[in-house]
Amino acid sequence: MKTINILILASLAATVSIISCKKESAATVARTPQLPDEVFKYDEISTGSNGFNPAGNFVIDNNKSTLGRVLFYETQLSRNNRVSCGSCHLQSAAFADVAKLSNGFENAKTIRNTPAIINAGTQTSYFWDMREANLSAMVTQPIGNHIEMGLDQPEYILAKLKKLPYYESLFQNAYGSSEITMDRVGDALSNFVASMASVKTKYDAVVMGQTSFTAEEERGRTLFFNDLPCGSCHGGENFSGWGSMTQNIGLEMDYVDDGEPGTDWMTGAQRDGWFKVPSLRNVALTAPYMHDGRFATLEEVVDFYNEGIQPHEQLSFMLREGWNGGFGPFEGDVLAGGDSVSGVQPLRLNLSDNDKHALVAFLKSLSDGNITSDVKFSDPFVAASN
Repeated sequence: MKTINILILASLAATVSIISCKKESAATVARTPQLPDEVFKYDEISTGSNGFNPAGNFVIDNNKSTLGRVLFYETQLSRNNRVSCGSCHLQSAAFADVAKLSNGFENAKTIRNTPAIINAGTQTSYFWDMREANLSAMVTQPIGNHIEMGLDQPEYILAKLKKLPYYESLFQNAYGSSEITMDRVGDALSNFVASMASVKTKYDAVVMGQTSFTAEEERGRTLFFNDLPCGSCHGGENFSGWGSMTQNIGLEMDYVDDGEPGTDWMTGAQRDGWFKVPSLRNVALTAPYMHDGRFATLEEVVDFYNEGIQPHEQLSFMLREGWNGGFGPFEGDVLAGGDSVSGVQPLRLNLSDNDKHALVAFLKSLSDGNITSDVKFSDPFVAASN
């Protein structure tokens, strides 16, 4: 009797295991894109304030963007069919992630916070360390990353896509032939990403004379552009500087993550803590903040700039006391060959609580709620019915 009971239990366990595997397989594999009969008009890009074109010089094709949308949400582009680009770049968070560090295909954590996707066609370099200058090349790098998606062999990527029946017509419509290549994958993804235009903010409406700031928002705008150095780095209509650039903002005295490689032009030392200046468009939607996601709210970010900047020897000039717009050494700074560190005086803003609130209010005016709800950027996949 005991032997029979053991056999029955083993049989039940095997049955449960099989059912569980089937359910997991259905969740990760049985997905099909639901696309409109007429392709979305991805190329109809609204201009922002002062005629700002959020697509830059990128020429967007509707059929390529349609294909790119499917690829962006395609879990088959990960080693174990669990994650897609859209798993970390959430539409609800303006295509950032709500976690400090994102989960890769095997739940390992990424080494940096997932950047928001904001007007990518206007940028000249990508990633926190600006290691890639070409958008079409950038969009495929997470697929091969050993933490993020894990498909580091292009031939395996192409083989997986060729097995999926819906890609033949999508590539045919986009390129005039059904051939699937990595160049086409990158091109289609970059078309979709570049079409994620974000200019329908209160800030744009104010500049175009369509509405007005509240008194608090106007005070924040004055602080941002006139009284504080915020606009020195976050300049231009994209609020990311005039072209992509990196800065050391004094988060630490000795960074765990060095950021952009190379040497500091003034001291000759290896760069320590130089990270890309991100766009502030949609900033109220893209928490947490900084390359490591250390700040959970805009209020925490403002508090850091108000009183927390560290006197790092490579600290951005704009964040030092006494900066007058020049780029020479400060008194006491270490030059190439120097043997001591002294004299770097980090900026202290001494903001009142009212000014802090005003600055946050202005930053919130830079957000575009349309980007989080526009169906043409949404996940086109649905689970197959059983």
